Amino acid sequence: MSWKDKKAQADVLFEKAKAIIEKGAEATSEEKENLEQMLEDARAFKAEALQLHEIEAALAETKTLPHLGDQTPGSPFGPADPPKERPEEKDKPFGDWGAFLYAAWLQEKKGIPDARLRWFKDEDPEGHEGKAMAGNVGARGGFLIPTEFLPQLQAVMAEEAIVRSMATVIRMAGRQLSLPVLDQTGTTAGSPHWFGGMKFYWADEAQEKTETNATFRRVNLVAKKLIGYTNASDELLDDSAISLGDFLSGPLGFAGGIAWMEDYAFLRGTGGGQPRGVVNAPATLAPARAAAGAVGYVDCITMLSQFLPSGRGAWIVSQSVMASLIQMSGPAGNASYVWQPSARDGVPGYLFGLPVYWTEKLPVLGTRGDILLADFRYFVVGDRQATTIESSTAPRWIYDETSWRAVHRVDGQPWLSSPLTYQDGATQVSPFVVLGAASS
Repeated sequence: MSWKDKKAQADVLFEKAKAIIEKGAEATSEEKENLEQMLEDARAFKAEALQLHEIEAALAETKTLPHLGDQTPGSPFGPADPPKERPEEKDKPFGDWGAFLYAAWLQEKKGIPDARLRWFKDEDPEGHEGKAMAGNVGARGGFLIPTEFLPQLQAVMAEEAIVRSMATVIRMAGRQLSLPVLDQTGTTAGSPHWFGGMKFYWADEAQEKTETNATFRRVNLVAKKLIGYTNASDELLDDSAISLGDFLSGPLGFAGGIAWMEDYAFLRGTGGGQPRGVVNAPATLAPARAAAGAVGYVDCITMLSQFLPSGRGAWIVSQSVMASLIQMSGPAGNASYVWQPSARDGVPGYLFGLPVYWTEKLPVLGTRGDILLADFRYFVVGDRQATTIESSTAPRWIYDETSWRAVHRVDGQPWLSSPLTYQDGATQVSPFVVLGAASS
């Protein structure tokens, strides 16, 4: 097998490895397990190809020498002619690093001198400083030895988006979408308010009926623009072992950043130029916590008592609350948030039967909104434009840079304008309940 065949095998393996790396999270577990072995085999084929190429070059060079026989006195072939310097190369500079290495190899292995090579020895008769070369010391030659490079970017993955997967998502055909909503904001005692103001009566036969009408209101979604922008040099695009385009389009680039910012706005957005988040929404209830700087059993019970009994919901909890929540216990020391059946099974995922999602996007422990109980079916997301990622050389072409831009247009808000009031005129419930500050 020739060196070209070996090189071809190495190239095939490198291409396969590159394809697996570019897949990122989409790569199968089997592909990830085989990646290191694939790279090792590719390096071995490459090394064998280089060795075969050197041998073939040496054989070709040997055939050009005047004598191939024994160069000792008395040899039937006669003594070999002395090595000749290559005059055609004397005044021609080395074209590249490979040409220099080839000339050094000819001098060392074949004895063919090259006037362009200058040799430095420990004892230089001309008084030049001598240097002992060693690969394990950078200043003495180690910097000339290339280091191995693994073309796989190392980074910590951000948390996944929480709200979108549980929200009511609507496609927007234009910049603005009006959503009709039954007005259930009444607070009159003695009347159920679920029916938008319609009232129902018990009546005797032939008794005059009292007319009542349902009322409606409108929720407006206006697409907000979320943008990501960066520049990269053309040299980085050309020379990088990692596909920059795939990186920017992946979970650690624009796609991941857009999803993170969107989720943060759905939770804590102000509504001004961005979605209205549930933490500060008018429909959100915020009962006071029992003790400042803590989350306790009574706090969670209070939140649950004010939560809309929809049968669905989830706890969204700042990770700074984890220690308090795991150690929380109920009356008489009965643990209400425990690992079941034992601590070895890990951090529990349910509190009072509802799933728990840990996040960095809520405020820290002790701050209003550090723990949220929500049914995101009552949160509407309007998608106007899916995330688009574009590149252009126009803005920064005089700097040899390529500009990358990501644009995402979306809006979101709870479609309830206020908490719901029971027929007693006092009890309020909401699909969004956060823990407020401690009462003074």
